[in-house]
Amino acid sequence: MTIGDLASRTGVPASTIRYWERIGVLQASRRVSGQRRYLEGSIHQLAVLKLAQACGFRLDEMRHLIHGFCSETTPSRRWQVLAQKKQRELDVQIVQMKAMRRMVDQVLTCRCAQLVDCGRLASSFMEAAR
Repeated sequence: MTIGDLASRTGVPASTIRYWERIGVLQASRRVSGQRRYLEGSIHQLAVLKLAQACGFRLDEMRHLIHGFCSETTPSRRWQVLAQKKQRELDVQIVQMKAMRRMVDQVLTCRCAQLVDCGRLASSFMEAAR
């Protein structure tokens, strides 16, 4: 199938497919008369990459999922290794987001007449957040 066919069947733009090939996330397709041609299995490979993206994996992590393990490593083990690391990252981000939420909640209560007054208030919030 052509890149256009693959893009329409997977919902992944052709430009993204070309980019993922260029940076090594997706294995380069074979070419017929200069045109990229994909096998049916490419649909499933893109589905895996879309799942990784939905889990918040960065491009380097997606590349590692596909190409960064020895061939004997099972898919489930690949997911476990990367997902455990991602869980730790998400836990840190959740803590940071909760702190940001508390700050936004405080800002919503602002009754300052001038921005300089907000600066004084902000200093006290920043100290309390430490």
